Amino acid sequence: ALPILATGDRNKLIMIWNPATCQHLFKFTGHRDAVSGLSFRKGTHQLYSASHDRSIKVWNVAENAFVETLFGHQDAITGLDSLSRERCVTAGGRDGTVRVWKIAEESQLIFHGHEGSIDCIQLINEEHMVSGADDGSVALWSVSKKKPLALAKKAHGVQGEIGRA
Repeated sequence: ALPILATGDRNKLIMIWNPATCQHLFKFTGHRDAVSGLSFRKGTHQLYSASHDRSIKVWNVAENAFVETLFGHQDAITGLDSLSRERCVTAGGRDGTVRVWKIAEESQLIFHGHEGSIDCIQLINEEHMVSGADDGSVALWSVSKKKPLALAKKAHGVQGEIGRA
């Protein structure tokens, strides 16, 4: 399979590229605000995109096709990640939720635990994820538990604070 690169921008566009030649291959449109996260499902050409328009979109890059839109977040989505399962995880910024989206089942799991705006999320493996918020907290989650397995309150700097010594 041809290696593919996807980029998203503030102009609501998702561009598909050949990374070997830097050739632009295709443009996806449909988000109504800045694209804030992109992730290919591992080993596939299924692409997930997140946006400040509060939606996630699923794309089939092999066929240059839009698949579906997923709704649920109440604020701009600030982060997205996926691995090989047909699901993705998102951070919902000021809506205070982390979500696991089960694409095939068309369902979502909602997780609460941060006090600040959730800025980023990363899957560690198919069962665990970590998220960070602007109040300096970092949370470790299991996809099967609605509350964090662990929450470190001042794990990193806080938004607007001068660097730590």
